[in-house]
Amino acid sequence: MNRHLFQGTVPYYARYRVPYPQALLLQVCEQAPLTGSGRLLDLGCGTGELAIRLASRFEEVLAVDPDAEMLAAAQQKAREQQATNIQWRNQSAEQFSTEPDSFELITIGAAFHWMDRPVMAPRIRSWLQPQQPLVIMGYTSIWSGNADWHPLVREVVKRWHGEKRRAGTGEFNNLAAPHELVLLDAGYQLEEIKYEHPQTWTLDDLLGNLYSTSFASPAVLREKQPDFEADLRATLLDFNPNGVYEEQMMFYALIAFPHS
Repeated sequence: MNRHLFQGTVPYYARYRVPYPQALLLQVCEQAPLTGSGRLLDLGCGTGELAIRLASRFEEVLAVDPDAEMLAAAQQKAREQQATNIQWRNQSAEQFSTEPDSFELITIGAAFHWMDRPVMAPRIRSWLQPQQPLVIMGYTSIWSGNADWHPLVREVVKRWHGEKRRAGTGEFNNLAAPHELVLLDAGYQLEEIKYEHPQTWTLDDLLGNLYSTSFASPAVLREKQPDFEADLRATLLDFNPNGVYEEQMMFYALIAFPHS
């Protein structure tokens, strides 16, 4: 993963990303037989959303991310929430290495698509203790969502960036294969949990969320940011003048157990 993909996004990421619903995290913990004394590895941890919220269920947590700004925000949040059992590593998932059978659970929250998945899937498998899972989490985005106003946002983004989705300074590469196929090829068996979450956005919250992404960050928009923002506000207010926009977000957890 390019450590500059999310340059300038951290304040927006920490404030405007929608957190994983607690009910979904509880379901994940029920599916993964946890002892309370094990270790968690959170790869691509970002601002610590999963690492911090799951920390109380483990003796030790190792959280890994290549973006130093993201890690600094995560460490600050961990201090505020008194999550003291987390170690932070500033490196990519591909750079990380550990002993076999080291972790009771390994999580990746909305970051597996940035990783070298065919390389990482079997490596992660070796790091898991027997019968323990890898859990990949994510949610619908503006690009995949089907709310009636989503196409309008996509049109505005494309007006300012062109038809191809951006990813930092480059273009987003669509995945050659879905996560499920990569994991099956690496010898996992899969279960999936889906959780629908009603989300209401104000224009300010929606813009903040967009600025937290790799395709519409301030670093990507640069001098276009004021005009992009004016265009988005005008487009959405024309669609719904009350400035409130609703969607049913779909969160998911892909629970991958290595074949015994």
